[in-house]
Order: sequence, then C-alpha cells, then structure tokens
Amino acid sequence: FNEITNRLIKAEPWQYVLGEADFYGLKFKVSDAVLIPRPETEELVYCIIQDAKKQADSIQILDIGTGSGCIPICLKKELPKAQIFGVDVSEAALKVAKSNSKKHQLEVDFQVLDILDKNAWNTFGKLDVIVSNPPYIPLNEKELMRNNVLKFEPDLALFVENNDPLLFYRTIAEFAQKHLKSNGFLYYEINENYGKATVDLLIEMGFSDVELEQDMSGRDRMIRARNEE
Repeated sequence: FNEITNRLIKAEPWQYVLGEADFYGLKFKVSDAVLIPRPETEELVYCIIQDAKKQADSIQILDIGTGSGCIPICLKKELPKAQIFGVDVSEAALKVAKSNSKKHQLEVDFQVLDILDKNAWNTFGKLDVIVSNPPYIPLNEKELMRNNVLKFEPDLALFVENNDPLLFYRTIAEFAQKHLKSNGFLYYEINENYGKATVDLLIEMGFSDVELEQDMSGRDRMIRARNEE
C-alpha cells in the first residue's frame, strides 16, 4: 500500500501503478513502454466499426503505431472476420500488445515496422482500412503538459519535431496511397491544433470525402478520408 501511495504521490498514472487500463469495455495491460489508452480513441474505434460493418466481413485493417494494441484488439472483437494487423517501431510496445491479444484471445498480427522507413512498406499488400494515432505533439509543447504524462509516458509515442508536426500524417497518407484499396478508408486521431492543416494535406494528396470530427469534449480529434484510386 505504501509503495502504491508513494508512486501516486509522484504523479505516476494509476494505470501504470496497477498495470492495466480500461478501454472500449476491455482491460488492457499497460507499461511505461506504451501510452495509456484515452477515451477519445474509443470514439475513433467506434467510428471505424460503424463504417466497417457496411463493408465485406473479410476486410483487412492495419493500425500504425499500435502501442498497447488497444485499437486493433477492440476492432477484432467487434469485427471477428476481419484480418487485422498492428505495427509499431517499439519492440517493447509490441510485447505488451501481444500480451493483450493473448489475454483476450483475439488474434491480431503484430509486427515491428518503422513507418518512416519507406523501404519497409512492401511488407503489406492492399488494405481496406488504415488507422493511426501517431505521435503528434510538437516538442515545444512539452512545457504545457502535465507531469503525469511528461514524466511517465513514452516520448517516442508522444512527440514529433517542431519543424514538421505533420510528419507522420503525411508519411502515413503516402503509405495509404500505395496500400489502400480503391474506396478504402484512412482514419487518424489528430492534434486538435492541426485539424485544418491535416485536412488540407489529405485533400491536396487526392483523398476524397475528408471529414474532420470532434471528440466528446468538442475538440477537433478525428479525421476520416477515402482513397478513390
């Protein structure tokens, strides 16, 4: 009890202290190798599920920057006939994701992949859905963040260089142009400060039906776009 109390006093998130977090009706193991799943991301998962139910049962879905695996595992639970992949640059994060997949007996194909390494893109063929909640906080915003996030959650999953805050969105969109099927969908969770910029980027790159959605707090948080090619 004293150990737990001391960790909480130091602002360590209770999810790390207990080693688990709630997400979309499931409990996920978490460690300091992965971000703590957020309620806003549940909204993104819900949106994907509603759209996917209108498509064929055997669709292929890829989650880029999967972390704890909460997105693909919940998608697999709700879309059991879908083939679902999760990739991350962090092997430590993938260890957590695989553990969660085994815990819930939901099969997701997890792989190590650095999405910024374009030479590794041929790992995948054509996909129906690509989703990502990538690093999107510029380094110059660090000073605005709370200690429970800044001191304990992994920088690798949080931050992007100041001079290119849309790096991951642009790179993943380029990947999507090559790997999304015709009329396939791309979904992002975004930094609320770059909603319009991200929408404009996707339109310029030729995506259709680009929609910016707000989260439960009224912040710009999600983008859905369609690949026409």
